[in-house]
Amino acid sequence: MIRPDTTKGPTALPVVTLVEFATGQDSYLNPASQITLDNVEFQDSFGGETVILLFSGTDGADVAALIEGSNLDTLNTVSEQLRQVDNVGSVITPPVSIAFSDALLKGAGRAALISAAARDTEGAQARGADISLSLARLGAVEPEDQVLGNPDWNDLLIFGNDNFELVDGQVVAPADADRVIRKSLAGTFPNQDVRPVNSTAVGGVVLEGNLDLDSQSAATEEILSILETVELDGFDLTVTGSPVYLKEINDYLKGGMLTLGAIALGVMALVLALLFRVRWRLLPLLAVFVGVIWTFSIVGLVGIDLSLVTISGLPILIGLGIDFAIQIQNRIEEEVVLDHDKHPVAETLSNLAPPLIVAALAGIVAFLALQLSKVPMIRDFGVLLMIGVAVLVTLGITLTATALGVSKRSAPTEKRGNSLVERIVVKLGGLPTKAGIALVFLSLFLFAGGILVEGRTKIESDPVKWIDQGSEVVADIGRLEDETGFATTLGVLVKANNVYDQDVIDLIHEFTIAAEGRDDGAVVASSSLVNTLAKIIAIDGATVIAPTSEDIANSAELMPPDIARALVSPDRTAAQINLRLAP
Repeated sequence: MIRPDTTKGPTALPVVTLVEFATGQDSYLNPASQITLDNVEFQDSFGGETVILLFSGTDGADVAALIEGSNLDTLNTVSEQLRQVDNVGSVITPPVSIAFSDALLKGAGRAALISAAARDTEGAQARGADISLSLARLGAVEPEDQVLGNPDWNDLLIFGNDNFELVDGQVVAPADADRVIRKSLAGTFPNQDVRPVNSTAVGGVVLEGNLDLDSQSAATEEILSILETVELDGFDLTVTGSPVYLKEINDYLKGGMLTLGAIALGVMALVLALLFRVRWRLLPLLAVFVGVIWTFSIVGLVGIDLSLVTISGLPILIGLGIDFAIQIQNRIEEEVVLDHDKHPVAETLSNLAPPLIVAALAGIVAFLALQLSKVPMIRDFGVLLMIGVAVLVTLGITLTATALGVSKRSAPTEKRGNSLVERIVVKLGGLPTKAGIALVFLSLFLFAGGILVEGRTKIESDPVKWIDQGSEVVADIGRLEDETGFATTLGVLVKANNVYDQDVIDLIHEFTIAAEGRDDGAVVASSSLVNTLAKIIAIDGATVIAPTSEDIANSAELMPPDIARALVSPDRTAAQINLRLAP
């Protein structure tokens, strides 16, 4: 948001600086729609947009190295710095996820495995073998070494029992390349073929919910500045996510608007200089410049935000304004040179001003139809154009006529040549009457052709495609997709009197299995308290069963505060299922 500096007096900045920029969801979602209302409720419960942290191992570095030595110290320090940023709700880095895994392995998770073994008679043998292997691996690490950061303990926390063997009571570990991330940590350590196995990790900084654009951009800016200084041994850090590219869009709007307007005015100046054969041929640009300033000043006063749609009205307004001013100026010149009228300005205004005003009113009425749209930025676009047309026709008539009236008194035009455009118009107007039939058919052909191909027009609704495709922001998004297999997330809000009730747990469990088992592979991974514990007790060869209400309640007490804020409300009446969606 840009506000005038009132400390410098009322003339410090023009009223146009009251214009605000909008790139958030409220620009393209109807505030009264159920989707918007649900989104507001969801963000109130579990936070808003997430800045995604992608850790990419270099030279084959293993993800376990993130949770030890200087890397662990760095991530803990940075996490604490990020928590101090205004409007940051929670910070979930790999050490935070592993800390939860550590707590579960020492307590509720172990109890849940034993409980599952007692309930699963058909899978008792598979579960018994897995428990024996887990206890053997656990016993291989001395109690005093069972701390986060110890390589042997990290190995037990991160990697499941897959490919481990128990031979004569001794644990035989597989080769490093054959180790498999625990199912419950697959969201934190996704494995993709594009990188060496177990070399990618993901974290996130969740912003507070329902932030306005300025607060979100300010928080994102501070997060980025903190993360710029992070150096990890053996890992590159990529920062991406919707707050980052929304900030990119916002920055473009604030800087790109001036660039866009300057380019449009420059093109118009070139056209006027080459094709408009009158004195003061750049006068229409003055009328347009003043008109655009007035338009955006009024837009700022009435509270219309600038978005990617409304900003596109700028070149439209410049084109309309030029048209209004050119018609007035050209007609005045014709009254002087061709008709030798003693009062060319008055004659022009009496003959040309009424039809121009009628044309402007017709345009305003046409733009009024955009108010029927359910998309806020489309409605704002219509209001911007209505205001702009009214302002530009007024200035195109009054400012142009006034300036030319003064000039004609001091130095009246005596003669002028025909411009290229005028010669073309005369030539077209001199075509034989029979040519009209051909033009009618040509018009019908173009109309019909437009109708036929209209359905092929693609509506681009992906915000990532709204920014420079050669920018680093877009490259980072592509890197995230390649290395993790997901592009975005879908949050599901579950509400109940008690989300720890067994019926609710069973529902979440069944929904998660169905989502991750889709044939189209749309859901890459999911995270929820139920899902995390369900994957801990999921054993190959055993029956797939849901955790119990007691398992969930005991596990919830062990959740780090950052994870708790993102998954379950304090009063246990709401829970989140977060689905990661494929590109």
